[in-house]
Amino acid sequence: MKRCILVGGGDFCEEKFKQTQHSGVVVAVDGGYQYVKDIADVVCVIGDFDSLGYVPADIPVVRHDPVKDHTDMSLAINYLSEKGYDEFIIFGGLGGRLDHTIANLQMAHGFLKDSDIVIIFIDRDQEIRFISDEFVVLDGKEGDLFSLFAFDKCKGVNVSGAKYELHDHTLINTFPLGVSNEFAGGECRISVEEGVLIFIRMTKGK
Repeated sequence: MKRCILVGGGDFCEEKFKQTQHSGVVVAVDGGYQYVKDIADVVCVIGDFDSLGYVPADIPVVRHDPVKDHTDMSLAINYLSEKGYDEFIIFGGLGGRLDHTIANLQMAHGFLKDSDIVIIFIDRDQEIRFISDEFVVLDGKEGDLFSLFAFDKCKGVNVSGAKYELHDHTLINTFPLGVSNEFAGGECRISVEEGVLIFIRMTKGK
């Protein structure tokens, strides 16, 4: 897969970003540029620049009209996917304004349903990804926490290698059955036959 590291204006963890930044090209989204302009080789900045407050003059920019239907993050992924990128690690996509967090999660859900694009959110305390078929975690230590939620109605959900397992279960988005599960140690396997799951892995202190 061709990976891009996107940096938005939400909560930013510099330590985890530095551990990841060299695994793909770095692109800032509007206000996220303030976090990385001095610590990374940013290839361009994308946005309407209402959050950053100015348009950078010393780096390529893709500027959008602030009156628009799509978020800056969504426009950035659209633009970069046309250039062949199909995996996005997003820093600064969570926290901060709750409406921006919800918008980013809805956006990622939409991209997964409409394409094969992989989107992963990372902040100081957690990692979030979406599952539409099968996902295997190989390095979950016994007792490490994760949660699994249905973004829509999810049929045929299976979870093995966890404290609380599921077998051909249906999860719905009005009852959080999958909150606060634990890795049993070793391989944890999650699959869903229909629908999209949100996988949240707690990484605080790791």
